[in-house]
Amino acid sequence: MKKNYVLVLSSVALLTLVTPPELNVLANPGSDLIYSSAQQTAAKSLVEKEVSAAPGYTSAELQNLLDYNKDGKYKLTIHIPAGSYILTKELRIYSNTTIIADTEATIYKNHQKGSFIANDLSNDQGGYTTSENITIMGGVWDSSPIADKFKGTEAFRFIHATNVTVKNAEICNVPVNSHLITFAGIKNGLIENCKLHGYDGEKPKEAIQLDIVHDSVVVPSNQSKIIKYDDLPCDGVVIRGNEIYDYPRAIGSHTSIKGVFHKNITITGNTLHDLTEAGIKAYNYENLEISKNNIYRVGVGILAYTYISNESNHYLEALSTTVKEPLPENYNIKITDNTISDTTKSTSSVITSWGDGIRVIGNYQRPINGITIVNNTMKNIKRYGVFMEKAPGSNILDNTISDTVSTGIYMINGCDTATVQNNTLENLGSAGGSAGGIGLLNSNNAVINKNTITNPAKNGIYLSNASSSCSITSNMLYSSGGNAIAAYTNSDNANIYGNYISGYSVNGIYAYDTNSADISQNEIYGNDANSTVKDGIHIQGIKDIDNAFSLKNNYISYTSRYGIYVNANNSLIETNTVTNSMKYSIYLDSNSIGSKLFDNKIDNSIWQN
Repeated sequence: MKKNYVLVLSSVALLTLVTPPELNVLANPGSDLIYSSAQQTAAKSLVEKEVSAAPGYTSAELQNLLDYNKDGKYKLTIHIPAGSYILTKELRIYSNTTIIADTEATIYKNHQKGSFIANDLSNDQGGYTTSENITIMGGVWDSSPIADKFKGTEAFRFIHATNVTVKNAEICNVPVNSHLITFAGIKNGLIENCKLHGYDGEKPKEAIQLDIVHDSVVVPSNQSKIIKYDDLPCDGVVIRGNEIYDYPRAIGSHTSIKGVFHKNITITGNTLHDLTEAGIKAYNYENLEISKNNIYRVGVGILAYTYISNESNHYLEALSTTVKEPLPENYNIKITDNTISDTTKSTSSVITSWGDGIRVIGNYQRPINGITIVNNTMKNIKRYGVFMEKAPGSNILDNTISDTVSTGIYMINGCDTATVQNNTLENLGSAGGSAGGIGLLNSNNAVINKNTITNPAKNGIYLSNASSSCSITSNMLYSSGGNAIAAYTNSDNANIYGNYISGYSVNGIYAYDTNSADISQNEIYGNDANSTVKDGIHIQGIKDIDNAFSLKNNYISYTSRYGIYVNANNSLIETNTVTNSMKYSIYLDSNSIGSKLFDNKIDNSIWQN
């Protein structure tokens, strides 16, 4: 039976999120889209048209409705009422078109070639304006009829477009190697309040993928023969309020192009759970906000990186026509107010689940500068709470991290000038293990200030592998399974000032194979006179060179061996107070030639070997 179309013509603008054809920008990454008066005037010049499908419409019949806007004459709205629809062909959507599907409308995908729906690229010239002002709202878009097939494609795919919105939709059950939504070369996109789930396969893919329009391998399409590949990234995409689960990765990218960066991306207020690899995987993003997401039961909560070990397959040469940008001096990545819990750790031939809460990775050729990690809560983490490599100038502030298998915050290989401040860390590793509170390896000039660390398996705060000129100040450390504060292997010139230490198992402050430190104004308490703690402060300098240790105004009480032990030449030990030491209050060993003691208050003896 022939079905009737319902047409409504009006000169009044529809109150839907459809926007004019000119480019626009985000007022800020977390805001709604803002348009100029010129854009609003352009929108009013289009004639409005509303059409409705009938339950059970075929692909051809739905395409007929979309084709009303094939020539771009209308500001078109298509209503899809409650009912079931089976698509046997990809739908093409044109500029200035809105689809509003009923919450009880279920659209099934029963074809392997092409997406559910993709923007029309028949006049593609590259850039962001091939398609403009496209909105899809509502409906259940279900690929389960072909989900068990080895081959398939994305549910939604948009390329070279401006002002694309997907909202209030459920999109699910794609075949292996497929995404639920692909944005490639999209300016001002919005994915909001959607439920995304269901992937049949192990090979890691993103439910929402942000891609660069590089070639038919990186961005395949049913229309690939007419796409102008131009290395166009995404700019100004907001992903908020979505629930994503039962997938390898929720949001992000696993390929990048040299000299090309996704920019102005906001990922906020999403619930991401039951993901075999990553909640968010951001590869070469600039001006990125990740905020207020609830992430749990994932392989890694948040991964931001410029380097990956197998990057020959993922970090590709730009096209010859691409104008490459220099590496950013500041990537401006803000990771704030997220909750991450119950990570998993496993390594297989297909999926790598690091187990970290937040993981930030650069390398010496492409350091990832400008990372801010603030006010996140991480619990039950199977490896590090925060792991960072080659991320200089980072700020890690006001985070709460508990119940980790490895160190709470661990920064390695060039995380210079980092600030780690006001974090609360508790229950880090299991008794007898190597987990610590805050650790630096081969990273200089860091500031570790006003953190509270309770019950680390080993060291509370530690510097290693030539982490020099770091300041460890005003921290509170309780019940460390090893040393409360430690500096190892040429981690020279540390400033260890004003810390409160209680209940450590080995030494309160420990320096080994280093040649200098300023250790002053610290309060150090062992458990009691019968505890197993060794020394309040233990200094093992580098032999046969001029060391420069200064120990001033420290208060040390209850140690099972020495209050202060020094085996370093030319040390200054001045105005310290040492009480309740089981052996000597101050012990100078054989390599303490030229060391000086002034005005120390002790209730036991001083021994010089």
